[in-house]
Amino acid sequence: MSSQKIFEGLRKHFGEAGFNLTVKIRSEDYEADAGRKAPGDFVGGAKSIILAGFAGRKFWDVFKLFLADNPEFEREHEDLIDDYTRLVYSGLSSKTDAFNGSGYKIIFPFGKDALDLDFVKLGILGGIGVPSLLGILLNPFYGTWISLRGAIITDVEFDEYDCPLVNFDPCPSCTKPCITACPAHTVSETGWDWESCMRYRLDSDTCSAKCASRLACPYGKEHAYGSEQIAYHHEFVLKSVREYFKKGDKQS
Repeated sequence: MSSQKIFEGLRKHFGEAGFNLTVKIRSEDYEADAGRKAPGDFVGGAKSIILAGFAGRKFWDVFKLFLADNPEFEREHEDLIDDYTRLVYSGLSSKTDAFNGSGYKIIFPFGKDALDLDFVKLGILGGIGVPSLLGILLNPFYGTWISLRGAIITDVEFDEYDCPLVNFDPCPSCTKPCITACPAHTVSETGWDWESCMRYRLDSDTCSAKCASRLACPYGKEHAYGSEQIAYHHEFVLKSVREYFKKGDKQS
């Protein structure tokens, strides 16, 4: 099977699961920062990274249908989207057989491997988006309504690869409503103050169900997640933040 057929099969698999973003990145273009691993640390002779995720509202529709058809999944799992992502990737066995014994490794931006790869950097290299003041990627079509879900590192080589976006760097010339919208004043010209933002969210209900700055961004407004999805993501992040600061307090 040709490498292009392999990719088309993977993209179809991800698309059916609601992951409407799938790109190919040349491994040698990814430079690991200090403390992170290089693709070759996972797969000897790594040639490619296949990055998948979702953008806009389509994923939530697919996901809700899945939960309706599989009610036991919601009962048996706590981290629904992350566990659904693992399920989607576990279903790749029939697709990855097409590698004919070639090496590959699946990495997620959550769980024990969360810090091994810089998924923001991968998203930039694959043309999914550019950095924004909010610390997340900004896409010309979907705005900030993007979630990167996993990467496959493989020694399969493709004829063509996706590339970073060109002539798209809107934040410097934007009126920056994201800055004035933040009630905690944690977004500025220099970017997003992650720790101050999270501590504010722990002490206030103002941002418990939505991010005013993200909603204020003029890009991709028509593709913004629905209120139910936004609330789910915020509740999940807040839970993780509580655990993070609780662990930090114990260590200090």
